[in-house]
Amino acid sequence: MKKFLSIISISAILFTSCSKNNDVKPVEVPETAGKATLTFDAVAGASDFALNKDFTASGKTWNFTQLRYWVSNVVLINDKGEEYKVPNSYYLMEENNPAETNSAYVYPANKRESINLTDIPAGDYKSVKFSVGVDTKYNSNLSLQAGELSQLNGMTNVSWMWATTYIFSSLKGKVTEGTTVKTIAVETGLDANYKSVTLALPSTLHIGSSKSSTISLNTDVTKITDGVDIMATPTIGASQATVMASVATNYSTKVFTVKSVN
Repeated sequence: MKKFLSIISISAILFTSCSKNNDVKPVEVPETAGKATLTFDAVAGASDFALNKDFTASGKTWNFTQLRYWVSNVVLINDKGEEYKVPNSYYLMEENNPAETNSAYVYPANKRESINLTDIPAGDYKSVKFSVGVDTKYNSNLSLQAGELSQLNGMTNVSWMWATTYIFSSLKGKVTEGTTVKTIAVETGLDANYKSVTLALPSTLHIGSSKSSTISLNTDVTKITDGVDIMATPTIGASQATVMASVATNYSTKVFTVKSVN
């Protein structure tokens, strides 16, 4: 009988212990900073962009050999309106054939459409903001370095003003209208043409340590010269200041749209 009672007592203690353990709620670990991939998918209207390929748009045939532009000062804005400014965010987006730079160096062919952003504060984000070009601080002093800024990538120009500055964007190739063929070189630069773009996301995007997130944008190359008589002005740079300003405005208002978020 004593043994039987002992067994019952031990069972009761174990049952009570198990019941108490079952009542203990697991400690929730706070979500930490996350990462996101920001992709600039180059397109030509409804077609995927490619070099050395004919595209038809605005009654003309286009064939491109280079697309390059600076994306800078990336900002993510959460659902509370708070901004997270990505530090040192200067990125060269490009798809180009090999090209000779201002020196004897030949810049290799390259394709780069995505940016990997890390250490983003956990939260729900509703929009993305960035600029096309290089802000005055670095554009007026090439000895200052940040992000991917460099004089060795063929995106500087000594002919626009008394000091060397960055080329903000560059689109090259040829365009055919009827029997007329023009070689085009469409560039933007100078502080006045440093433009910002703000895009609302189609749905709130959660970023945090629980998953990797993506923001995909379309970069429509056919919109870069929208409203420009490219046959009359196939070369666009600082000497064509008014037309260059129009191209810079196109980058800020027409070229980029949100494709998807995940």
